[in-house]
Amino acid sequence: METWLKRLLLTVALSALSLIANAADTQTRSVLDKIITPNLERRDPVSPNIDTEDFELGFYAGIINVEDFGSNTVTGLRLAYHISEDFFAEANYAQSTLQETSFERLSGSTQLLSDEQRELNYYNLSLGYNLLPGEIFIGKDWSFNSAIYLLAGVGNTNFADDDYFTYNAGIGLRLLATDWLALHFDVRSHIYEHELLGEAQTVFNLESHAGVTFFF
Repeated sequence: METWLKRLLLTVALSALSLIANAADTQTRSVLDKIITPNLERRDPVSPNIDTEDFELGFYAGIINVEDFGSNTVTGLRLAYHISEDFFAEANYAQSTLQETSFERLSGSTQLLSDEQRELNYYNLSLGYNLLPGEIFIGKDWSFNSAIYLLAGVGNTNFADDDYFTYNAGIGLRLLATDWLALHFDVRSHIYEHELLGEAQTVFNLESHAGVTFFF
């Protein structure tokens, strides 16, 4: 008799627990159904359309200050190869026509150089390093990828019927206007030694220019 009573009580207890659990589950589902799920519009990410070409070809124009010959306009060509995200190699060729020296202007008729000898041209090969890559913002709607870079190299300067081994070093800013077009703003120094005025002297010709290059 006692065994039968225990079984009956156990069955009643289990039934009661089952009813309580079902009621709690129903109440939980009712609460969850009342939660408002925001209707968010999902957008698929779009990768930027950036070219992967490693070569740049372009031209530039500016001012070169040739020691003893004043400030003169300069135009040139630039070819660059991007070795990695940080390093690039660059070749340059440029021309300029030099002014008279102060001595020639003061002396009146004395000319140190002929018109042909005043034609200066140089070429060089440099290694560049992208020091500060980032972005430049213009207004609220325009942003451009950019990089400040350092570069240095060697080459040759020709004028006055002579060639001079030349070191060059400088700093520049590259601004990506599109995925295939870049704007450049550079300041460089060309360093060589000559004896044009009678004694050997080392000159530092400072050049500043702006240019455009195309990736291919």
